[in-house]
Amino acid sequence: MLDAGLAHPDPPRQHHFSGEVTIIVPVHGRADQLARCLGALTPARPTIVVDDGSPDGAGIARVAERFGARYARHRENRGASAARNTGLELAETPLVAFLDSDCIPPPGFPDELLDQLADPALGLVAPRIVSSGENAGRIAAYERHRSPLDMGPNPSLVRPFAWVWYVPSAAMVARREALGRGFDEDLTLGEDVDLVWRLHDAGWQVRYDPRTRVAHQDRVEPWPWYRRRVAYNESVAPLLVRHPERLPALFVSPPAALAWGAALAGAWPALAIFAALRAARLHRSVAGRLPDAAGWAVRAGVQATVQEGRDLGRALAGPWAPFAIAAVVAAGRGRHASGLARRIGAPLAALVTADWLADRPSLDPLSYAGLRLADESARGLGIWLACVRARDFRALLPRRPPPVSRR
Repeated sequence: MLDAGLAHPDPPRQHHFSGEVTIIVPVHGRADQLARCLGALTPARPTIVVDDGSPDGAGIARVAERFGARYARHRENRGASAARNTGLELAETPLVAFLDSDCIPPPGFPDELLDQLADPALGLVAPRIVSSGENAGRIAAYERHRSPLDMGPNPSLVRPFAWVWYVPSAAMVARREALGRGFDEDLTLGEDVDLVWRLHDAGWQVRYDPRTRVAHQDRVEPWPWYRRRVAYNESVAPLLVRHPERLPALFVSPPAALAWGAALAGAWPALAIFAALRAARLHRSVAGRLPDAAGWAVRAGVQATVQEGRDLGRALAGPWAPFAIAAVVAAGRGRHASGLARRIGAPLAALVTADWLADRPSLDPLSYAGLRLADESARGLGIWLACVRARDFRALLPRRPPPVSRR
């Protein structure tokens, strides 16, 4: 059940000696944030600060010395992946914890995560990254629910096509033997996705344990916030080279694509017929095995169809936005164009509404909708920039969901 992701481990608390794990903190500038980060750590635990070519190297060195951390420095900025790998080479313990300098760990970090590593099949475990809650405003409120670093409140196996596909490198604990060559230094972003998927492909398990919460400093100014969202998604094209078939614009089966295509063309009954056929197929597979099999099949069929609508809404608001706009413009003026715009807008409205109901944010609906759509537009822009730069446009294409044996 653990291997299938149907149950999650709850290991007993253990006593961990100080030489069991080394904490590696990559940093570039931000000496004040580094001081807050190191100040929250257990003093006796081995810690390595890797200065990735900071302009004020002496200031970073003084902070590391004040908190008893070992200091290493790159002469020039080589990126966070290279800084983490330098720390990995210097560490002498069987386990390592990576912690970004703009994070504030909880007391005792990373002891609760180390408990998980009692499982010898586990190569890496990561905590939940949450907003520090120090900022006010609409973007700060949105970040508390929709941070790209927050993988949510539920524990999960981490692997492609699971509830949690990857975990951010802002905070994670791993076995050195599992990490191999460490992070891919050619990736300026997305290196955490690549590492997690390489571990999965090598046969290691990766777990997400949200009981440990690490606070992270959010970007809350509009342009830095939007630019960072774009940058995160610029990693899609290089990741697709390394992990083909895992990063399309949309996963959709051919029958679902036909049903949604017909709906966008104005034939909405096709979607209802498809959902009914899906429920009938599900009912045949569980009849006699589940109580109220018919009710379960209907609910599951509707939920799957709604989720496809949300995913389609993400594609239309993101990487497929230029095509959607071109279709409406090509339709010209009049009733036909307005009808097409309404049909395209329906999945967008479904996306925003469903996410609003799930998040229940402390934001008015209009502000939330604007930020949610801006978030998806940043995703689309990042993917397009990456595709143009790489001259590889596969990330814009839909793909059939792979069979379970290939996940």
